[in-house]
This record gives sequence, structure tokens and C-alpha cells, in this order.
Amino acid sequence: MKLGFATRKSFTGLIVSLLAVLGVFAAPAVSQASTSAAYPVTSFRIEYGATVLAGSITWYNRNIDIVGSLRARSSGKQAHFRAGSASCSSAAATGTVPADTTGSFDIGMNCDFPGGFTWVTVQLWDGSGTYLDGVTCTRKGC
Repeated sequence: MKLGFATRKSFTGLIVSLLAVLGVFAAPAVSQASTSAAYPVTSFRIEYGATVLAGSITWYNRNIDIVGSLRARSSGKQAHFRAGSASCSSAAATGTVPADTTGSFDIGMNCDFPGGFTWVTVQLWDGSGTYLDGVTCTRKGC
């Protein structure tokens, strides 16, 4: 059978079918791109001597998730997290690690308003309650 333009109706159907198939394969890529843009992740790292507080904040519409670790060396250390926006403020979340250990954390905070939290303070304190260092993070960075 010879393929030619004599079967114009079938050729047009073939083009329409190909475009439909390409549309099906393109849709997931668009969906994946919007998901990563919708939920940005901000990394943070605070070093104080050999002590390191590091992790990331995932920003959702009405909550955040903070994951990471705290490595304490010469004495016990504390990590403090607090989030806020024009609509809400979180209670402080604190984790303590004894000297010469490393601890991990996974903290969720909710703000039941559209847009959720707009900032998070990440602070490092020593075991006796002395502030050592800190940073404020937003969806765009720390």
C-alpha cells in the first residue's frame, strides 16, 4: 500500500491522534513543575565552633515542615524554631542535644490561613540558655 496525500482524512486523523498522545505525555511534566514551585524548600546551616545546626524548611500553603540535625560538641546545645506571618504565630519548638552527640528533628507547624507562614527563625542556644547564633528564613532563603 502506498502512503500518499490521497487519504487526506486519515492523515488528518493521524495528526490529531499524535497531538493527543503528545498532550498526554506533556501533562505530567507540567504538573511536576508546578508542584516544586508550589512547595519551595529553604536550607539553613548555623555553625558555632564544632557545633552544627543544619536542615531544611518545606513551605506548604498552610503549614511548614522543618527537618535536620543538631550536632553538639563541647557542651549541650538547643535548637529553637518559631514561625509567623501577619495571620498567625507559632509556639517555639525546642530540641536539646547533650555534649558529644548528634540529634535529628522533624517538626511540623500549622497556620490555618491561606498562604501559611511567611518566616521562620532558626536559633542555636547553649545548654544554659545563652543565645549563640540565629537566622530568619523565608520561602526565598535565609
